[in-house]
Amino acid sequence: MYDIIIKNGAVIDGTGSALVHKDVAIQGDRIAAIGDLQHEGSRRVVDATGMYVAPGFVDIQNHSDAYWSLFDRPSLQSMSRQGITTILVGNCGVSLAPLLSSQALLSIQKWHQVKGLNSNWVSFKEYLEELSKKRYGTNVASLVGYSTLRRGLLGDDNRQLNSDEVKKISKVLRQSLQEGAFGLSTGLSYAHEAMAGETELAELARVVAEEDGLFSIHLRSEGAEILESIAEVLSLASSAAIAEQRKMPKPLNLKISHFKIRGKDNWHLLKHAFEQLENAYQKIGNIHFDAYPYDFTWQVLYSYLPRWSYEGGRVILLKNLEDPIKRKKILDYLKSKDVRYPELFIAGTSVELNAAGKTLGNIARRLESTSEEALLSLIEHGGSDVMVFEKNLNPQEVRQILDHPLSMVATDGSAFGQEAKGTDELVHPRCFGSMPEFLHMALEENLMSIEEAVHKISGIPAMKMGLKDRGILKTGNYADLAIFSADISSSSTMESPYRFPKGMEFVILNGELTVDKGQSTDSLSGVVLKKENNNRA
Repeated sequence: MYDIIIKNGAVIDGTGSALVHKDVAIQGDRIAAIGDLQHEGSRRVVDATGMYVAPGFVDIQNHSDAYWSLFDRPSLQSMSRQGITTILVGNCGVSLAPLLSSQALLSIQKWHQVKGLNSNWVSFKEYLEELSKKRYGTNVASLVGYSTLRRGLLGDDNRQLNSDEVKKISKVLRQSLQEGAFGLSTGLSYAHEAMAGETELAELARVVAEEDGLFSIHLRSEGAEILESIAEVLSLASSAAIAEQRKMPKPLNLKISHFKIRGKDNWHLLKHAFEQLENAYQKIGNIHFDAYPYDFTWQVLYSYLPRWSYEGGRVILLKNLEDPIKRKKILDYLKSKDVRYPELFIAGTSVELNAAGKTLGNIARRLESTSEEALLSLIEHGGSDVMVFEKNLNPQEVRQILDHPLSMVATDGSAFGQEAKGTDELVHPRCFGSMPEFLHMALEENLMSIEEAVHKISGIPAMKMGLKDRGILKTGNYADLAIFSADISSSSTMESPYRFPKGMEFVILNGELTVDKGQSTDSLSGVVLKKENNNRA
């Protein structure tokens, strides 16, 4: 007698192989059998007639830690309702451990207010132990964030590390990797990594390679300087020093985060970026990138400013804005860029400004100023985490990026619930709809085969993370499954993001139903994963 049998579905195993019509049996937290099980008994039968049965999706680019969702919203509903059963947090240079000082947690203030936050861990091991006291709506794994390391060591001092500091951070990184972190992430475009130099990054890459981890990189530029930014990270992957010191054939496991080309004037660079990545892959392999299926971005407002203006953090930035000469230089810089500032859509601020849901043009008219001046005013009075939407991506290029052989699909979002409707904060629809939107593009818009689409959100990211027994639907693997209809689609929009998708009918996590007939259950069966053999922490 099995616990669950899924009957009559079109089974997609996550490897890219053609689908087959078979039944799937679950016993405990494992897949027990795949085949003709029509005459087998079970405690629960899931009729998947007309539906696809796939491995649970692996979101390799997630921020549910930085938004504090792991603690405030452990059901992680906006993730599980998409069919996501494993998330990798600690991205874009920000993680919740290790904490080298009380300053380290300030790295999350782009996404969440830090006032009043408390942690009772210091090391990565202690962090995993604390997380393991809870249950989640998905499995949870984490990278180490480089901004967290740097800020914990340097505070607000923003400069290149000296040799002793590089050794100290490398030692802490190695320890964290040995304690269960899946790798290291960087956020090179953000203030506290802007001065990170080649020497320190190369040393960190060497440690990650030696510990067989993932190196996830947020590029310094996704616009005019994207080719130079790609060249920088590819030099880390192909570094002779890494290969020589490691003395192993396996190269650095590199992933570029939320890959895209921002700004109409830069869209022509995509073909050259692809050439760079493809040539590097042919030479050294193990290079991939993730992307989300939307043509607009969601970012902190200060990132539109020249990098020199915010190097050193918010205190330095505010001083620069108070200086008339520097303020004029910043305004001149803004005016020189190919950005439609009046169309920037305010998603939220850290203080009550009645700005969310308005365009920067609306605010400029209210202030009787230019949009560039209104942008600076919002930064001055809205806190560190003023977030905006900008429609600055080429829809056709988004499709090309999703379809590229080296791409994976990820949310680059955080988990929320519908209870967030009561707030003024707007979140990117990718937090609720990335996977359904992508599957819809495959099924209804002929972007690619459904088998390849599932491969990009299950088997490939699982392989990239080094997951064992997840991401592929086969006997003996963990019973993480997503069962969806052919009319799957996202319901989330820029103006009304807090909407769950349509067509995700069943989600099974470690053998338990977390979504049943399109509705969330009370089951929290997600566990914390650590890198070493993917043991539970």
